[in-house]
Amino acid sequence: MKKIIIISLLLLAAWMPAQVGVNTPNPVNMLDVNGDLNVRKELRTGGTNLLKGSAGAAGTIFHNNSELNTNDWKSIKIADGQGSMSVFSLNTVADQTGASFSSPNGSTSPYAEGTAISSAWTVLPGTADTFSITNAVNKVAFTFQTTAQKTGNGNASTGFACGIFVDNTLRAVRTDVLLGSEGSYKIFNLNATLVNLMPKNNYSVKVACTKRNLNSGTLGIGRAVNTDYLNNEMSQSVLTTSVLQPY
Repeated sequence: MKKIIIISLLLLAAWMPAQVGVNTPNPVNMLDVNGDLNVRKELRTGGTNLLKGSAGAAGTIFHNNSELNTNDWKSIKIADGQGSMSVFSLNTVADQTGASFSSPNGSTSPYAEGTAISSAWTVLPGTADTFSITNAVNKVAFTFQTTAQKTGNGNASTGFACGIFVDNTLRAVRTDVLLGSEGSYKIFNLNATLVNLMPKNNYSVKVACTKRNLNSGTLGIGRAVNTDYLNNEMSQSVLTTSVLQPY
């Protein structure tokens, strides 16, 4: 009689869906393991009653996918090798306010890295951003792009400069000259990389521009000064700051 009862209970347990706990009396999932898990072969996900789940390919990682009912595997490119770095943070800001300059001419003297920002420079307000450093070994890459346009000086040239200021100190600068007839414009790029900045929270970064030899007329940086050819959206400025640190 006891054997019949035990067999009946086992059959009933096998038939009824249940949660199984290992080292826990109150499992909260179909299988709840309270302790270390040692998997001697493959870990598969996304299987069905007819098909095995995917064990992933070599070099992929298990991914908690919030957009699917099941988790999946992802290919993640990670920097490897001695001295390699990976992206710690990356942010892009944009500005459509820009700056405009008119007579008289500005200074044509060279610029020195490390000098404080002065009233000769006009900040492009939307380019103001912050970044943080947590490792003494690092690279901070800045990529800036804008549009320069001139008007009111015929075929004469127009000179200008734009610089990247970190904590209100000049860290990179580039000069350029705009040539052409009324309303001419060009794309201006400035790329710079700083190495091994001191670890710190919330460095400030911004882009500012200044006039050089205008030869009269008006110069716009990140702003349309002759709307027959450009508008402010077309001439906007974009700054991307990327922080790389050892992985």
